[in-house]
Amino acid sequence: MKCSELSILAANLPDVASRPQEEQQLILEAAGEQIKILRSIIKGGEQKKNNANSAIVELAIDATAEEFKSARIRQAVRRGADVYLPSWSAMSQALPSSFLRTALFSCATNVTSENERVLAGDSTLLVANKVIASFSSVSLVLSGNELCQFDRQVYAACLDYYRDFPLATSDCKQYQETNFYEFSRRMGNQYSKNLHKSIQASLLRLRSVELRIKYKRANLEALKLMTVYFEDDSEGGDFKASDRISICITNEIAELFGVGDWTAVEMPVVKLKGLAAWVAHFYASHSESRELSIETLYKLSGYQSKFSNFKASLKQVLEKLADESIPAHTRVSSYVFSEDDKKITVKLSPWKK
Repeated sequence: MKCSELSILAANLPDVASRPQEEQQLILEAAGEQIKILRSIIKGGEQKKNNANSAIVELAIDATAEEFKSARIRQAVRRGADVYLPSWSAMSQALPSSFLRTALFSCATNVTSENERVLAGDSTLLVANKVIASFSSVSLVLSGNELCQFDRQVYAACLDYYRDFPLATSDCKQYQETNFYEFSRRMGNQYSKNLHKSIQASLLRLRSVELRIKYKRANLEALKLMTVYFEDDSEGGDFKASDRISICITNEIAELFGVGDWTAVEMPVVKLKGLAAWVAHFYASHSESRELSIETLYKLSGYQSKFSNFKASLKQVLEKLADESIPAHTRVSSYVFSEDDKKITVKLSPWKK
């Protein structure tokens, strides 16, 4: 209804009682219909406002498959009681950008050297309330085992199990069932007993982690990355490809998958290791170049060696990431050090500036 028609209707309402009964009925019916329309408009506006301020877009339970698919291109989606992560290609894996721009998954190699102690349940490896190096726009505190780039690969594979399924809820733990052979393949690797042990140790590290994180819309006080159980709850002994894994990730993680808050990276880059992996994922989580302090990158990466060695290692990694074998989405097209050698500007191939 046009504004002029609404004005006429509003003008007629005050003296409706003085009009003939049939006319009264018509005016009241028209008013009732317009109230329904206005309520719908107001409700739609409120929903749009709420969605704009939320990492998770709300869809009606009867939303079409096309609406559901379209919404998931950009962010996490709630349809009815179910919460879904965004959708990404089967040839990629995805993580919250807030994880990739911090030292949460550091490039340190000493973490995996402690796999045997993790498998043995050594609690002395656990840390409490460790502040993770990050930009000032992110606050991240970790309790549990410290993590590395291999754990990033494993956790991304765990999230991939929910690419076509809703996340679990805190009061309804829906597990994704798999085995070590299939999990290895999902990571893009061939199964072996050594890889089996590495995956199991990584899953135990990830299971131990609890985060406090503040980032944009998200303010999560006790975020558990995941829950995992193994066949017969056995965490040692014989290793078989068929050993079962039960993975559970709850819908709190979806708060970190808002519009522009997550990054999908193609498998050849996912499988990189050490500093090369961290640098590739760090820059993939951005959309344009900017000058950054080399010292900042040193802290964010969790680089093990001393700072004086970092610049040479960084340059070597950037040359590797400029190779034609690196997918265009994450390939380095140029990098420039500042005159005082304290800052660097890196540009990826898809960036316009």
